[in-house]
Amino acid sequence: MKIIAFVGETFQKYYGRCYAKPTSAAFLQDTIGKDNVYVCSPCVDADVKPKDFSTEVDESHFYAFPSYSSTKDFALKTLFKRDYLKQYQNAADDIIKQHPGEYFWIRTPSIGSIVFGLRALAAGETVIHHMCADASNTWRDAKYSLPEKLFGFLLSRFIRRKLSQICKHKNTINVCTGNVLEEFSKKCSVHNTHQFVDVMVKEPQIALSHNKQPEQLALLFVGRIVEDKGIFDLINVVSEFAGRVKVKIAGGGPDLEKAKELVDKLNMQEHIVFTGQLPHHQLSQLYCESDAVVVPSNNFYEGFPRVIMEGWSHHKPVIVSQVGGVKAFVKNEENGLIFTPGSQPELKKHINDLLLNDELYQAVKAGAEGMAEKSTQDYWVNVLKTILIK
Repeated sequence: MKIIAFVGETFQKYYGRCYAKPTSAAFLQDTIGKDNVYVCSPCVDADVKPKDFSTEVDESHFYAFPSYSSTKDFALKTLFKRDYLKQYQNAADDIIKQHPGEYFWIRTPSIGSIVFGLRALAAGETVIHHMCADASNTWRDAKYSLPEKLFGFLLSRFIRRKLSQICKHKNTINVCTGNVLEEFSKKCSVHNTHQFVDVMVKEPQIALSHNKQPEQLALLFVGRIVEDKGIFDLINVVSEFAGRVKVKIAGGGPDLEKAKELVDKLNMQEHIVFTGQLPHHQLSQLYCESDAVVVPSNNFYEGFPRVIMEGWSHHKPVIVSQVGGVKAFVKNEENGLIFTPGSQPELKKHINDLLLNDELYQAVKAGAEGMAEKSTQDYWVNVLKTILIK
């Protein structure tokens, strides 16, 4: 079995190897072996070997694709750059012809993946369609102007039609992350839709024993430092607990410096600590040292944040906003607490409940422990293998 995977992230090439941060390619490599996975993605040359990478691909198993920064960028290039789409389709066709009879992996709603998947289906190949985020409402984000919202709305309707076309095709295997995407896919192909999460967490190799201190709470945030991940909501809420709540923030992103400035302004440097971007194998210690994991996203594109299962694999309950398909696995007051996206009062209440209500904390912690087996890479590797051999 071989899989040709279009992942979309921009890789960096250094001395015959291509590197990137977490991608589904790394999950596939662990599932069927590095020699059996070929990766299609944009790539740039690097002067020094990249650090903190989680995906590594040999140059012989990598196909460089034209780069684009976003769905909007791809659409504009298609409209105004002569032959851009045709060149993209030709690049896909060339690769597909080199791998007849193999599996082709796409991760949507990436527009590049959609184009690649449609070309593979047109060639009669089998496509594994991983739906990992919801593009239908991203145009609602407050950061967009009215013209951008209109353009985004029209583009999102086009993408939904193409996703439906892929989902219902007889040669498509749909694997969906979260209940919202699963429900969308089942409307197109009820018998060929499966729940799937490409978590990268191995069984924790260090002790999980960590006792919450009375009336103290240690929180962990793992993800991109960007406004629509709720990072500023979290910082503002934690600042109201007078040092009884501490949070470590692991990750990097465009709003990192702005977030640090807010922490400085609130004089919370001792209680809110930034670790920077860390590879997966260094995160385990942070999970073990925390009391709970917080996922306060307030965007319209989440599928199911993988950090939830990363927390559960370490027996940590989650405080999570109701975005995307979180209800596929998160049960309120059973293995976590759910709040309305962007609601600082609700987030504050849930943090306060875990801080002061030990009975509730122990209940959701026990629920998190019950989800641990389903929250590791080994579990989902076996799920994917079972799907593929049917």
